[in-house]
Amino acid sequence: MLQHRRRGRVRPAPSDSRDQWWPRRGHLHRLFRHPTGAHPKHLLRGDDLRVPQLETTKDAPNISGLYVIVGPDATRGRPVVEVAEAALRGGARVLQLRDKTGDRGDVLPVAMKLQMLCRDHDALFFVNDDIALGFASDAAGVHLGQSDLPVGVARRILAPGKLIGRSNNTDAEVVESVSMGVDYVAVGAVFPTTTVGKGARQAIGLDGIRRARDLTDLSLVAIGGINETNVASVIKAGADCVAVISAVTMVDDPEAAARRLVDAIETARS
Repeated sequence: MLQHRRRGRVRPAPSDSRDQWWPRRGHLHRLFRHPTGAHPKHLLRGDDLRVPQLETTKDAPNISGLYVIVGPDATRGRPVVEVAEAALRGGARVLQLRDKTGDRGDVLPVAMKLQMLCRDHDALFFVNDDIALGFASDAAGVHLGQSDLPVGVARRILAPGKLIGRSNNTDAEVVESVSMGVDYVAVGAVFPTTTVGKGARQAIGLDGIRRARDLTDLSLVAIGGINETNVASVIKAGADCVAVISAVTMVDDPEAAARRLVDAIETARS
């Protein structure tokens, strides 16, 4: 069961319309202070951004199986919740909401609904990039990109016990993410893809998964160009989990597509 938010982190809404989860003004400096004591303005300027090696979340669950990323730009016009629920029925173990453009007031109810669906299906729910949205929706955690806030800063904002994953395209990035104390490492794009900008990254191939596996014992999530025809090779190369977008969210029957991927993953492990 997911832990509740830290007491004292939030306050009731005043007479204006500010959301109840908004942090107190006096907390902002502490929330964004670097673990080494650097002032937030130095973080923004790029000074001393390297975060010392930190511990991962205690008793963090293993991230494994099928990880489906959903967002309004990759559902063929269908409601995000509808596609996400179909993926969960098909056996997805992890769900991530990726919505970089929607009004946060509109995205929050969607995130909260996805969190409830994941709880009902015994799955984990992550929010992409938006730490405040992850906090407000009581997500299991957040997934960060290379240009997002440092992991240590994100931990100061999130409630205790929440999980953090991070995207990586090179061996050096994997090492850095592990040193920052992430709970899982995402690597890719494994194969060429144009989904959500991953086509701009160099495809790391199966050898990239093997190298990442040699670098860490953390849960390893492979992403990018993965589908029914190549998912078995990705698992055999060392990935614990495979993340997909279009292979599930852009097809006619997301539930059936998810189920086929889950079956292929389980067969590759046997």
